[in-house]
Amino acid sequence: MEKNEIFETAIRELTEAAISKRKETLDDSEQQLYAEVMALSSQAREIVKTLPADQQKILTDYFEKTNLIADHECQHLYVQGAKDCVELLKELGAL
Repeated sequence: MEKNEIFETAIRELTEAAISKRKETLDDSEQQLYAEVMALSSQAREIVKTLPADQQKILTDYFEKTNLIADHECQHLYVQGAKDCVELLKELGAL
């Protein structure tokens, strides 16, 4: 495994662990939001099934690519947050 792959794997595992831990402590409004998204996701899949195959593919590709972009942005923000933390600790003289 290359250095970059190890780095990406570590970030993914840390991110998934943080999200899992966060979901354990969601307040009622956040839990409601997750429930609504799950219900809407099911409804959206049913609606997509009623469309012609070419339109299904367009929407499916759109949703998958949007989620992939969001995932990449989350990874970038995670790494940037770590870099910002180190920079801040240096400025404070802690490192």
